[in-house]
Amino acid sequence: MTYIPRHKVTKLIPNKFEAIKIAALEARRLNERARTYNVALPGKITTLAVDRLIAGKVEYYDIKERARQARLEREQEGEE
Repeated sequence: MTYIPRHKVTKLIPNKFEAIKIAALEARRLNERARTYNVALPGKITTLAVDRLIAGKVEYYDIKERARQARLEREQEGEE
């Protein structure tokens, strides 16, 4: 098993449980694409998914954070 320092992941996504969920979704996506195109991936899928997450190659957004930002933008537009 590959050791992945927790601080590298939590620097991007503060909630470690959310980070695990996102890495799992990425692993599923990679596995599905590998099966669809009949390609062998170089290594464990979960390790590849976490590496992609750390490298910033995985699109991630927090729904609550996006809603908060949208609310702040609407409030700023109302002030102008």
